[in-house]
Amino acid sequence: MFLLLRRPKCLLLSLVLGSTASWAQEAEIWSANLTPQWLDEHVAVSRRSKRPRSSYNLQRTQVWTNGLARSPAQSFLRNASGHAVGAKLQPLHDYNFLVGTELIRGGGYQGPLQSKATWEAFLTRDWESLSGVTFGLSTAGFMDMTSHGYAQSVSGAMGIPLDLPLQSWNTQLRFAPSINLDAANGDFSTGLLSEVTGQALLSAPADRFKSVLNLSLGYGLAPNAQPVASARLEWRITPNL
Repeated sequence: MFLLLRRPKCLLLSLVLGSTASWAQEAEIWSANLTPQWLDEHVAVSRRSKRPRSSYNLQRTQVWTNGLARSPAQSFLRNASGHAVGAKLQPLHDYNFLVGTELIRGGGYQGPLQSKATWEAFLTRDWESLSGVTFGLSTAGFMDMTSHGYAQSVSGAMGIPLDLPLQSWNTQLRFAPSINLDAANGDFSTGLLSEVTGQALLSAPADRFKSVLNLSLGYGLAPNAQPVASARLEWRITPNL
């Protein structure tokens, strides 16, 4: 009987002591100086890791069309021009390698439909020790899925900066040898292009669109062809992403 009465008293005493100890700990917490170091030592914080969001870069995707918009000049032509649509994608972020496809319909909307698989890769290096001389190597090819034709081209480029007194213009002397192979026709050709190029940035860095003006004057040589002179003026406007 004495043990039965003693157990409730012990239980009550433990509850009182436990509540007193918890109240003392709470009073100690509220009276302590809550510094970041104290929180790191006494409070365990579990942080949820944020999942990385998938990002999309429009600069790694190229889409183009040709001949889809009918111009008034086509009304005077006997045969309608061809139509083409294509796209290229850069699958590897750190490598300049692009793969794509192209659909071509010759002779207007009633002509045969051709499908091509395309690929290209390029590599550039800038040698500061050689006064900023740039070297480049590029290759491109396609396979015609309709006629199973195959074509491949390899070209190189060397650019020598020119110190011309032209404001806001970057000019250079460029030499570009090339090799072309057309397996379907059995053609193999080589060539060399020498040209003077210039580039001017017409927009400000904070503008929504980037405006660039490109100018080139060149001369092409090939073993079995006559020399060809070329001139090109390009005004390119792209979103400033």
